[in-house]
Amino acid sequence: MADKIKELHSRTTELLDAGRIFEAITVVKVMLDKAGVKSHVDNLLKIEQTYRYMIHYMIEGVHDEGRERMLSDITDQLRMLSDMAVRAYMTPDSPEYYYSVLRFVNLRKECLADIIREYGKIVSEMTLAELGGNDVSDMRRRKEEQLVRLFNSIFVSLGSDTEYAEIARYLTSGYADDNVSAQSISALTLSLLCFYDKGKFNTLLDVYDNTQSEKLAARALVGIVLAMVENAGRIESDRLLMNRMSLWKDSLITYRRLHEVIRVIVGTRDTERVSSKMKDEVIPEIMKLRPDILKKLRNPEGDPDMMMDNNPEWEDMLAKSDLTKKMQELSEMQSDGADLMMVTLSNLKQFPFFNIAANWFLPFDSQHSEIRLGEGMCRLMDVMKDTGSMVCDSDLYSLALAFAQMPEAQKNMISAQMSAQADQFKEESRSALPSSNAPQFDIETLKSVRDLYRFFKLFRKREGLKDPFARPLCFTELPVIGEMMNDNEMLELIGEFYFKRGYYADALPLFVSLNTDRAEDASLWEKIGFCHQSENRLNPALEAYEKASLLKSPGLWLIKKLAYINRRLGNCHKASEYYLQALQNDPDNVSLLMNAGNMLLETGDTAAALTHFYHANYISTESPRIMRAIAWAELLSGNFSKSSGYYCKVITLDARPSDYLNAGHAALLQSDLKEAVRMYRLAVNGNESDFEMAYLSDMPTLQTLGADKVVMQLVLDTVLSEENHVI
Repeated sequence: MADKIKELHSRTTELLDAGRIFEAITVVKVMLDKAGVKSHVDNLLKIEQTYRYMIHYMIEGVHDEGRERMLSDITDQLRMLSDMAVRAYMTPDSPEYYYSVLRFVNLRKECLADIIREYGKIVSEMTLAELGGNDVSDMRRRKEEQLVRLFNSIFVSLGSDTEYAEIARYLTSGYADDNVSAQSISALTLSLLCFYDKGKFNTLLDVYDNTQSEKLAARALVGIVLAMVENAGRIESDRLLMNRMSLWKDSLITYRRLHEVIRVIVGTRDTERVSSKMKDEVIPEIMKLRPDILKKLRNPEGDPDMMMDNNPEWEDMLAKSDLTKKMQELSEMQSDGADLMMVTLSNLKQFPFFNIAANWFLPFDSQHSEIRLGEGMCRLMDVMKDTGSMVCDSDLYSLALAFAQMPEAQKNMISAQMSAQADQFKEESRSALPSSNAPQFDIETLKSVRDLYRFFKLFRKREGLKDPFARPLCFTELPVIGEMMNDNEMLELIGEFYFKRGYYADALPLFVSLNTDRAEDASLWEKIGFCHQSENRLNPALEAYEKASLLKSPGLWLIKKLAYINRRLGNCHKASEYYLQALQNDPDNVSLLMNAGNMLLETGDTAAALTHFYHANYISTESPRIMRAIAWAELLSGNFSKSSGYYCKVITLDARPSDYLNAGHAALLQSDLKEAVRMYRLAVNGNESDFEMAYLSDMPTLQTLGADKVVMQLVLDTVLSEENHVI
């Protein structure tokens, strides 16, 4: 039944998007009835009555300037009632995390203002107790519990506009600490990804527009963009929201901030590829080298200092493996902003600490009650947090929780080392940070997005939560933001990111948009062509490549692409021309020689094809692929004896059924029927139907070369006969 209510919810959305209000009202009635939410039925009847009056006055010809606004309000109210029906229906029994939290919050009947007030009281008590040198561990646990309650209360609330306005005022007042700010903004973001709530979206806008904190502005803007990803239609239909966000168009600061937020969100697309490379390539390579490394580490003299010396044999070992190359590639990815920490620390998200959604968004605190760190390690972790390190908070908690599990002796040793190196790490961290006009905003954006990405990919109870990272971010389609970001700089930046990493389907529409202003850019046409080609759209690819060739003298890369696409499309004459042109730049390229020969063969120029095949054979001797081509071309030229000789060589090196078939053809054309039947029987290889199909398809060609049709039919019958006697 849960699937049924969700299906009705989706149906309501479809009807409202299509403007079919009466049908939507009928579906919402069914939903409210199924959910047993009788308190909202009267509200639905009022909405229906208002809509009927509006339609009546319109038909009667009454002018109404507020009709569009009224229609928007009716649509919005119906969507909200549909959401409430789903919530009411799912809350009693659903195992999804959202409804588990909702049941708990409903049970406690807590007021958000009371939670904030209690939190402030605990923080004050802790401050006084710490000044007096008293133990604050119990107070710290109470403070942490209040933060979880705050997160949960905001996460599952719906339609509490008064409370939302209070949250916005509190967060921008300067009294809210980083913990409250992070938990509140994260809860608002996650909540909007479950159910759209205009009041919550306005709260994020209020916080962003009014805060003086770069960190808070970063978290709020990330939340706004992700909320738009899931609710673009509802936001776009709200004229007041659109008017409000339209004011951003005049803000260079907001433009730059949006630029960074979108760049970072788009960058998460590469995380799975990096993770796969680590898991499937780097780690297996390390495991293969592990026995050799351990062997090299064993020092028969027992001198521990020798173990630390650089061993030339290790460098040689790494050079022979692909590990160095793979690590270099990962290093380049990291310098481009790739998230290597995701796969590195993903296994450390199994601690019970991460069973609570709120903890994924908690600013790191080395004094948290669930972690036990030595002084040195504590200092290092605080340095990583305070220097603006790009390690996100949930990863810092992962490291701290893992460290706390170590044996005491090992923990003390590492702690002492970390204490000595903390200052050095502090300087290195600062020097490694990217240069930026707004470093605090940029770093907080990166950390916030990474915390959210980890939550949606690794949280064990994420069932039912909509993952905003599940598909590419189509930022040009977002309300207002899409218009602001639809400039050449942004289109090129994101387009090149996708193109460089092989996401050609995502890069293509951005390059096409960019092409509007840069139609004379040959390199852009080349990239458009390559994107089409990668998606197997050959005709558009050819069109783009040809435009590029008209705008500049084509280089070898473009000529080869034009040759390849024409070959795929069956334009053999054109393809052969391009391959011959490519050979002028690279005359000894075996692949080009073979492709040129094959295309010339297709056009009927067998002599020219043989010239290229023999050239390729001269460069790469003993290649079965090249000898096959020579053998077939010689057959078509009527040089049957030469053809037989090459097929014998091929069969010796790399025999395939087709080689025996063609060798049989060469023997047949020389009237050596005994040898022909022997070769054909070897070609059958237990698969008579495939052989027969291939033989029959070759018969017209053999006839043009002089074979007798009756003889060919008799030979076929002999080969396929059950009596396997030698003729």
